[in-house]
Amino acid sequence: MAQSQTVDAIDQYFNQTKIRYLGLGVLLAWVYCTWFSDGIFSASQRAIAVTTLNYSLVGSVVSLFAVAFRRHKRTPFSQRIVFASAVALSVTTLLFFVLPEGPALYAVAFLGGLSGGMLWVAWGELFCQIDAETMESAIPASLVAFIVAASTVYLMPAPVSGIFSAILPIISIVMLLLCKNQEPADFTFPASKRPFREVLPSLFGMAACSMVCSIATGFVVATAMPTLEMLQGSGFILVYVVGAFIAVCISVFALAHTRHVNLSFLYEWAIPLIVFSLSLCALRYPGCEDAALILGCAAALYVEVLFYVIFARIAANGLCLPSETFGIFRGVVQLGFLIGTVLSAILAGVIGAYLPTCLLMICVCVVMLPLFMHLQSRFESSAMGANEDEAPCLRVATSPATPAREQTTSNSTRQQATAPTTEGHSQDHDVVSRIAAEYKLSNRETEVLGYLSKGRSVPYMREAMVLSKSTIETHVKHIYAKCDVHSKQELLDLIESHEQSAQPSKS
Repeated sequence: MAQSQTVDAIDQYFNQTKIRYLGLGVLLAWVYCTWFSDGIFSASQRAIAVTTLNYSLVGSVVSLFAVAFRRHKRTPFSQRIVFASAVALSVTTLLFFVLPEGPALYAVAFLGGLSGGMLWVAWGELFCQIDAETMESAIPASLVAFIVAASTVYLMPAPVSGIFSAILPIISIVMLLLCKNQEPADFTFPASKRPFREVLPSLFGMAACSMVCSIATGFVVATAMPTLEMLQGSGFILVYVVGAFIAVCISVFALAHTRHVNLSFLYEWAIPLIVFSLSLCALRYPGCEDAALILGCAAALYVEVLFYVIFARIAANGLCLPSETFGIFRGVVQLGFLIGTVLSAILAGVIGAYLPTCLLMICVCVVMLPLFMHLQSRFESSAMGANEDEAPCLRVATSPATPAREQTTSNSTRQQATAPTTEGHSQDHDVVSRIAAEYKLSNRETEVLGYLSKGRSVPYMREAMVLSKSTIETHVKHIYAKCDVHSKQELLDLIESHEQSAQPSKS
């Protein structure tokens, strides 16, 4: 009995702190700690490490595309399959210790990649099942988990650090399963608004643009890595720790100040990082290569994490199923990183090849941004005319007033949301208007109050009102101050009290 109460208390603690949602960062740490520290592959085995990484990437790409086109895509991966995949990934990683270089080692790396592909999609499916506010805070915060795990590996001696790296997939999936413990046995994702074949060309187009950027980051990392004397032993993992810190700062700032979360928003911040890293890499000076490597790592981690936010919103909008979006996009991005590393190896012996290659990549990356915007517009337009009713979805660790899943509105819907007939001003217009007049709220504050009265979250209001998260949060703070309340629940109580006081006058 006491043991059960202890487990419940621990479960409640993790539920409140949202730590369990940070397992994506732990899974990312497995990738970089396995191949970019000396826990498993020593500095003298760097060539073997790169080769096994490439085989693992190929296996992961195959697995991700297979998941994207599998049958029964509306049904999430079962907990048994997810846990078995994590165990298989950890076992294949541990086999790196004992297998000599050769076909067996590379086959094991390929099999590990096959298992890992399902885990990436499993995290994507989870983020499509939770409310947008929790999702948008947990995904950038998962980079903090990456920093903690990678720093721990750096501080550990080999081979203990290698063993710890090998069990990171299991730790990540245990965290995921804790998040899924409220999932009904018969849960399925709602059907897409459009057939997959209709949105597939636009989805592949955006993924191809993303692949160009991942080729650039892979090229920078593979080019700068061998030339840096500071990266002896596990030192290279420190570069990713610094890059992750930069990616966290950019992610938080970008999400707070964007008005619409989409791929264009993602690469408006990623492409400058990639261009700067390519420019510094082209100079081929030691100090510049240090900075190029750090910026390249920051760009890679920023894109790897933030695209989960983008495609969770796309899936919530009903344009694609989670396995389709996450499988295709991550598969293409990983393929791009693989191409970038191979390209760097090919050009390693060609004198004077790095400068024109970097300049070419810079030009292509700059062209990618307007192309992203065009493809994003086409992709979103595929939802026009479709049924806009929001489908029910699983509610995981959310407050009673927070919708479990909030639909990303189209451009026309957002324009309607700012009109006088918005959701916040329709049914309870009189109550909201009285509160606004009594407490002297501005027009925008009144509109935000209308959404709050319906239990809408900040991400929902950002999309509906076309305002940044920081602007909406400022309006919320002003409402709290003017109404003399200190929480959302107190504000809802205030609205309820005004509704009750209005009942006699209506009867």
